[in-house]
Amino acid sequence: MTEQTVAAVPERNDTLRLALNSLPHPLRRHNEELRKTYQTLRNTWQRADAVPAPPAPAGASSGNTVTAALRALDGHAAVLAATGNPLWEQLQDTRKATARMRRSVWAVAGERVWRKHVVPNAHWKRLWTDIAQESTRAYARLAGELAGQLEREGHRETRGAVAALRELSRTAAERSAELGRLSRKNLPAPEASAVEREMRGMRRPDLGYGLGEAGRERASQASRDIRQGLKMWADRSSLGRRLGKMKTPALIRMRKAWANLPSDDLREGPREAAIRFGELVRHTHEVREEIRKGNLGRYSAKDIAVLDAVIDTGFRHMKRLANTAPAGVDPNARAYNSVKEAQDGTLRLAGQLLAWQKSDMGQTLLTSQDKHVKALRDAWRNLPDPPTEKDRKTGTYDRWKAAEKTAAFGRAAQALWEKAEADGSFSAADKAKLKAVANGAMSHAAQMAKIPASLLPNDPAKNRAAVTEQSARRAQAQAQPPVRTQPQPTARRASARA
Repeated sequence: MTEQTVAAVPERNDTLRLALNSLPHPLRRHNEELRKTYQTLRNTWQRADAVPAPPAPAGASSGNTVTAALRALDGHAAVLAATGNPLWEQLQDTRKATARMRRSVWAVAGERVWRKHVVPNAHWKRLWTDIAQESTRAYARLAGELAGQLEREGHRETRGAVAALRELSRTAAERSAELGRLSRKNLPAPEASAVEREMRGMRRPDLGYGLGEAGRERASQASRDIRQGLKMWADRSSLGRRLGKMKTPALIRMRKAWANLPSDDLREGPREAAIRFGELVRHTHEVREEIRKGNLGRYSAKDIAVLDAVIDTGFRHMKRLANTAPAGVDPNARAYNSVKEAQDGTLRLAGQLLAWQKSDMGQTLLTSQDKHVKALRDAWRNLPDPPTEKDRKTGTYDRWKAAEKTAAFGRAAQALWEKAEADGSFSAADKAKLKAVANGAMSHAAQMAKIPASLLPNDPAKNRAAVTEQSARRAQAQAQPPVRTQPQPTARRASARA
């Protein structure tokens, strides 16, 4: 099968074919599937070619990476989705297709083959470079044109999104030009840390926002964006304005969930915020299904698509909030299934600490004023009591806060262990007991931090029925009340007597 050429890549380019043929022979049965995935990506590039190229960037480079610019743009996803602009959908399609190409190869190859036959292979390095060049060129065009259109519309809510789009357009254009000048011979292999980071992301695609100021700011921005996107949909779309005047049970539940959203600074904590966004997603999807069936009047498929985008953005935000575990904690850990399990975990951690305190190292450092020892002591005193049956019944126990404080204790124990390792002081057995304390605290925190799955909705897009203009008209017709007509008068029969 002859490979189709890549846009702006020399004719008769064989990079894809050579890359696929470099895989071990048993995996080549997947080549046709990977070719189709690549062709889907190439189609997004061709669609982007119809968009005017952005003007040359003025001024000095910002120094941001394309990844950072895309991550910043994600903070405005709900607002951009609420505009209903097709350029935003094109940009998202290109991003998804680009990520899907790498993820598809990784899924076919597996970790061992990925490390051995993909990462160091010259054919694959050339293919990834070509893909990066074309995708960044598409980002630059789509983001630049979308920013221009939104700027001309002049809505206050989209100003932040316009700035993020401008930054992406500039950064992507610079990166695409840089990759175009790069020789395809002897391309460097990615650093081992970058490979590990990418593989972790592929294994766990729903990682949380992370703690610290940067993580909290990303989560807060996403929360603000979803609230703003919903408001834009309600105020500006004909469907949103029409539903604002109705009072069906589904709409009442949706409005209550909307009013109950957490504060933008997420002072309630990521776990509580995830639950509240889950309620919004669940009830908004119920309204969406009522609309699809034609039970709430006439509508357009475009309005539904905008609402779908807001729902999907809220679901992804909810998932990330739910997976925002304390720093150093495994978000995939199994949750405690009962109060007794959580109590046993607390007792187990206390036993590990007591075993270390009885060691020579623990006795020596018992009254030390070293900052690492003091931090460990303070973190232990700050640990909350384990939950009780009463807490379970009343639902008053803050598992997230308990997990966060337990993880802080684990990090303090880890820092003291690292200092002892660097100093070479104390015996290996004593340090092993301290290491057990650190690991035990992190394991306990991971199991304390999990939200019960029943509190979060399933992905609404998974089994969602598609809406087209034709299906919309059909649903409207079926939902119309029957036409009432006047009954015909019954014909009177002549009397026999007459």
